[in-house]
Amino acid sequence: MKIIRKLMLVLSLFSGAVSAQVAPAFEPVMALFSAMSEVDHSGMRAAVTDKFELLENGDVWGIDELIAVVTPSEYKRESFFSLISTDVREDIALINYWNKAVFSSKKSTKNVTWLESVVVVKEDGSWRLQQMHSTRVDPEKVPDSVAFTEMR
Repeated sequence: MKIIRKLMLVLSLFSGAVSAQVAPAFEPVMALFSAMSEVDHSGMRAAVTDKFELLENGDVWGIDELIAVVTPSEYKRESFFSLISTDVREDIALINYWNKAVFSSKKSTKNVTWLESVVVVKEDGSWRLQQMHSTRVDPEKVPDSVAFTEMR
């Protein structure tokens, strides 16, 4: 029993250290999706660099194209993430993750999932999205091992 407690303590300390390291670089991703949920176009712009590019299912978009599709609707969006890997090197971070959105209205609920990667850069001391690659994945094909956490 003591061994299990020690192991759990070590794992919780290690995961806390990893989360603390990853969290700042992942913040602009969460900020972008939060702004999208709120249809906050200025918040979306604040999360990205001037050179932002989104590779979306075979199309290349800038922030203007992304903003054009984020419009008020009857649906509420809730975002969930599952980090796959991160590589933070000074002022650049490469992050791979699963993204799930739950769109709900009074009439229906729809789950949409993507496999995504981002390049995040530090500008004037703040992390911002430079590039995002997003591929839609059928929710039925997401591996059972993926554990989504709601964005807060």
